[in-house]
Amino acid sequence: MSELLVLALKFAFLGLLWVFILFSVNVIRTDLFGRRVSVVDAAPAPAAPRPSRRAQRAARRVPRILRITQGKQLGLTMDLGESLKIGRSSDCQLILDDDYVSTRHARIYRTEAGYLIEDLGSTNGTYLNDERLSAPAPFTPSDTLRIGRTLLKVEA
Repeated sequence: MSELLVLALKFAFLGLLWVFILFSVNVIRTDLFGRRVSVVDAAPAPAAPRPSRRAQRAARRVPRILRITQGKQLGLTMDLGESLKIGRSSDCQLILDDDYVSTRHARIYRTEAGYLIEDLGSTNGTYLNDERLSAPAPFTPSDTLRIGRTLLKVEA
């Protein structure tokens, strides 16, 4: 091979190496600091959809405790209160030790009809009864919540 071709291959390899390094740094930065919150993201939660009759009956039994039923923190319980933020960040009330949980993953908050669960733009999604959340949904004692590899249930 000619020296010019070898030199061109070396520069191409070096360029690809730098693209890989920059991509890796960006992924790590996003994982550590989360995504930027814009004015649209900081707006109050939208009005919740009207719950079904089944959900209305279950909401009458107001849950008080959130329990981890599967995952690294099995058995951990948390008082629900008015609002509970779930994620890996130190500003979350429930910090999950799970590689598939985002910095600020989900939020459970109380309304007049009961508790609602909302995904906060997480990477891997929040699943309520094995269905990925796209909007806030009612969260009752008969429901199972999956965040990463962690399963959670509420108890009265």
